[in-house]
Amino acid sequence: MIRLFISDIDGCLAEPYQPFALDRFQELAQLARRAGQPGDHPFLPAFSICSGRPYPYVEAVTQALGVQVPVLFEAGAGMFDPRAASVRWHPAFTEELAEQVEALRRWMVAHCIPGTSLMLDIGKRSQAGMVSPYPEEILRWVPVVEEYVATHFPAFQVFHTHISIDVVPRGFTKREGLQWLLETLALETGEVAYIGDSNGDLGALALVGYAFAPANATESVRQQVAHVMEASGIDGVLAAYQWCVARNKRWQKAVAS
Repeated sequence: MIRLFISDIDGCLAEPYQPFALDRFQELAQLARRAGQPGDHPFLPAFSICSGRPYPYVEAVTQALGVQVPVLFEAGAGMFDPRAASVRWHPAFTEELAEQVEALRRWMVAHCIPGTSLMLDIGKRSQAGMVSPYPEEILRWVPVVEEYVATHFPAFQVFHTHISIDVVPRGFTKREGLQWLLETLALETGEVAYIGDSNGDLGALALVGYAFAPANATESVRQQVAHVMEASGIDGVLAAYQWCVARNKRWQKAVAS
């Protein structure tokens, strides 16, 4: 059985700086509420989120979808449990790492942001990031950030999307966050499906038993996953979720016979 379905937000549930597809959100919310916790429903997988976004944004999306399972923010460095209304930070995130994140932010403010449309990604604790609505500007700055981080902060690594650059401590990728979530829920990787669209999702996609990508995913993601949906964004997420539902029904039928 696929007991848990996990989705990224940007590029999957929503597009940055674009209106939410509220009708599709409602459809997904109905499924998430019916599914409940892993194992509550006979064939609907529980629904969760794993996003690089900060806590307030992920908490809001969690509430909008009626998610009842712990979700991950800041690429898995933080976990929010909507039923307990509690936040936990990964045990390996130390004060020393927090100080290095602050030093990276100071460098970005002093050397990257002036004279550009780049903005500091406000609200994050475990990673330093910049955002811009202009993909070409992001692409220009990615190699600059990568070179600086490799030279001065080797304990960190750089990820990017078309609108963001994130500098994350090694060991705090979505893969490690997902492992933490599965330990919390006492689930095996083979019981889990994940959908993601960018290079920050690659580790998580490689970990789970069922890996999906929406049609708008990057080429590196499309090449890695077993299932690339014909639809983009949240339509692709819904299609992947329904694939898992159909697979669970077939599995139950086979066991029953």
